[in-house]
Amino acid sequence: MQALGVAESSSTIVLLVGFGLVTLVVLVIHLMLNRALRTLRAGAERFAKGDLSQRVVVGGPLPVAAVADALNLMATQLGERLAIAVQHRNELEAVLSSMAEGVLAFDMDEKLLKINRTAANLLQTTSESALGRGIQEVIRNPDLQAFVSQVLTSESPVEADLAISHPSTSRRRGYEELFIQAQGAVLRDASGKRIGGLIVMHDVTQMHRLEMIRRDFVANVSHEIKTPISTIKAASETLIDLLGDEQPDELQTRQNFSKIIGRQADRLIAIVEDLLMLARLDQEDGGQRLERGPAPVMTVLRGALETCQSKADAKHVHVDVICDPALFCVINAPLLEQAVVNLIDNAVKYNPEGGTILITARMDSDHELVIEVIDHGIGIEPAHLPRLFERFYRSDKARSRALGGTGLGLAIVKHVAQVHGGHASVQSKVGEGSTFRIHLPLAPAPGTAPGSDPGSDPGSDRV
Repeated sequence: MQALGVAESSSTIVLLVGFGLVTLVVLVIHLMLNRALRTLRAGAERFAKGDLSQRVVVGGPLPVAAVADALNLMATQLGERLAIAVQHRNELEAVLSSMAEGVLAFDMDEKLLKINRTAANLLQTTSESALGRGIQEVIRNPDLQAFVSQVLTSESPVEADLAISHPSTSRRRGYEELFIQAQGAVLRDASGKRIGGLIVMHDVTQMHRLEMIRRDFVANVSHEIKTPISTIKAASETLIDLLGDEQPDELQTRQNFSKIIGRQADRLIAIVEDLLMLARLDQEDGGQRLERGPAPVMTVLRGALETCQSKADAKHVHVDVICDPALFCVINAPLLEQAVVNLIDNAVKYNPEGGTILITARMDSDHELVIEVIDHGIGIEPAHLPRLFERFYRSDKARSRALGGTGLGLAIVKHVAQVHGGHASVQSKVGEGSTFRIHLPLAPAPGTAPGSDPGSDPGSDRV
């Protein structure tokens, strides 16, 4: 009996030890699985948040390791697809940002989905503040808002010409109108369902202004030519009536009307000649076919002064010329001389009796030849300065016609400067006079020191 009890006791101990070992093994496996699952869960959550930079590393049973490998493969494929998507998005952003046209995309609720830089500038907003907001919040223009609604309801592409108020970029305060040509179309998804609309906007403000200038030009040409023709016709009819009258006292009347006919005919000829010169300048194709060569600037200024000297003497206007005789420039000398003649003639007309005019030529810091004609006349109102070089534009129409101008002199100056690759400018103050400038690219003659300033050189010639 005692041996049987010892055997049973030994069996119990073995069972207990075995059970403890099994329990320990199960506990270890449980802990390993639990840790592996926590690692898998953390990795999955990290992937779900978009962090695909790290991979899941699991040391555990093969099935768990297989799940980790599957997660890692998924992360790799997602990373590649996201990289492709980001690349396509960046390419699209680059294309939209570099477009000269404004682009607006919006959903069916008229909330902005996309706006490029050009459109943001046109509408005076930013893409950051505009995206996700309604059209009515971003765009305070009833015509454009109505066009957006029209795009969303139309079955085919639509177009519209719009005007948008924009802060003035000139020195004058206030607002100016931008003229926009807009095309719009509906956006659809892959199934053909409407999901929004797209508008492309073209800034045609400059074209609109040029069209207005063209219309004004045609109207002004008609008016300018009609006046002398009407006067010539009336004077000639009066002379015809007087020719049948043999009264001697009518001789003076006939002479007066003959002088009127002559003056108006001369004015009409001057207008036609100036128009022909402008037409020739317009055909120079930016100066590419203009015959040019190196010439001394002083010779050009002296020639222009000689042409206008008699008019200056008639008003007792004193004219000074300051220019370095060594200053050369590649120019068409007759054309440039005509431009300077127009500026001197203009200065003489608007200078008071006994006034002074200063003509200078120098090289500025930008290596441009700058010819200045400075008078101390009546000056020009600031509102007229931006349009002063337009054809037939007159700041004081009554005074200009009384002085005999054609209204084309300054337009010729501008075009002469342009065909030489330069430009014309003006500064003026009412009651103090005006300064007209011609800016031309400078090509110094051999031996002339680049960077010198002939206007302040002690060797400058003064006439």
